[in-house]
Amino acid sequence: MATDAKNLVLVAFLLIPLIYAFMLRFDADSIRSWALQLREIQRDDNVGIEQSKKQDDHRLLNKENAMDAESIRLKLQQLLRGKSQEDLLQNGIGCISTSYSDMCVTTSTVAIHITTSNTTDIYLTGGQRLPADTNNISILPYPRKIDAPAMIRTSPVNFLQANSTTPLPACDVNHVVPAIIFSTGGFAGNFFHDINDLLIPLFITSSILRPNVRLILTDYESWWAQKYQRMLSAISLYDMISVPSNGVTGKVHCFPGAVVGLTYHGHLGCNNTEAPGNLTTIDFLHFLHSSLFHKANDPAKTLPTQKDQPLMVLISRRKSRMLLNEEEVINLAKEVGFRVEVATPKVMSELQSFAELVNQCHVLFGVHGAGLTNMVFLRPSAVLVQVVPWGLDWVSKAYYRKPAQDMGLKYVEYKISVDESTLLEKYPIDHQVITDPLSINMQGYEVSKPIYIDGQNVQLNLTRFRGTLETAMQLADF
Repeated sequence: MATDAKNLVLVAFLLIPLIYAFMLRFDADSIRSWALQLREIQRDDNVGIEQSKKQDDHRLLNKENAMDAESIRLKLQQLLRGKSQEDLLQNGIGCISTSYSDMCVTTSTVAIHITTSNTTDIYLTGGQRLPADTNNISILPYPRKIDAPAMIRTSPVNFLQANSTTPLPACDVNHVVPAIIFSTGGFAGNFFHDINDLLIPLFITSSILRPNVRLILTDYESWWAQKYQRMLSAISLYDMISVPSNGVTGKVHCFPGAVVGLTYHGHLGCNNTEAPGNLTTIDFLHFLHSSLFHKANDPAKTLPTQKDQPLMVLISRRKSRMLLNEEEVINLAKEVGFRVEVATPKVMSELQSFAELVNQCHVLFGVHGAGLTNMVFLRPSAVLVQVVPWGLDWVSKAYYRKPAQDMGLKYVEYKISVDESTLLEKYPIDHQVITDPLSINMQGYEVSKPIYIDGQNVQLNLTRFRGTLETAMQLADF
């Protein structure tokens, strides 16, 4: 009995470590399993949290995109008024036509096919509706409808309504900003038309979107884009898209909205009462100067002061409306007290350097013509002197006198007498061309242009012209 008891004690003694070890193993496995389960639960929770965060981020992103899309719509709507704006709100696309320009605006997504030719097709993909029984709208995106030669050189942009015969193309490139499409066909290359037909209208049209807009330039000329690169870069943060495409094959670019054509307010100016509103010619000048002139080179601090004389820049013409006694006029200007810089066509072709010269001068002087458009570079309160050839009173007033006044410039005009025009060498003194220029002008530009624009030069009467120079001297802010 005692032996059995001892054996039981011995067995128990031997089993206790085994039981303890088993229990430890069980606890360790349980703890390990518990820990693994906790980690799995935590991981699942974390995954759930991350997924929730991603969903929230996705919802937030969608909300931001929706806000951006709404912002784009609201801004684009400001480009139209009246019936055209109502069409835009109802159909997602609205167009306006004036005597100078056509423009269409869409506030929904579009797919624009950029080809290697000058063909540009815009597919309406966002539910827009063209007018009933209309499968397409064609726009010539250059604001010079009054001039047939300009329109002939402008390629059309076509809005296409998607249907069974016009399937939607797939997007090759997606953009998050709207597009403005315009052409440099027309009269691009003539400085007046570059400013009047393109840069001012582009400034107006882009004002509500700038710089979050992509420019698409049809009838693309690289020299034009390079010449005005500073202004174009100030309008858009993005690289310009050219038509024809520089690529081997055309691509389809998708945009959240688009403007085809440009808003035109009138000769060399902005009208603050017209859409999109609150823009003046002074606003354009501020934009132009800020894009061209660096603050470090503040013109007000770098005006030339040698010889203590105000600077006059003389626009020298080499074809029609030439100043035949230019040297004598220069000498007369020097007698009156000016330093004179002669701006030949070659000098004026260097846009940046010539703009800086004009910005530093006190008086810009020339015979009526595109060269006077350089007045956009003048400082406020500088003087513009325009010589008005025979028969060009109305055009000189419309194109330069009124715009100069709207720009805050001091304006001086010299109307030549008939004996200062070479027209007397072609027509007798009693001819209608001499006695009644208005009746000739009323017959149309094609009739008057060969006579008054292309067909005369001027030789100023120095005695009479001296008074004009003296007036300019008195007005010069020097």
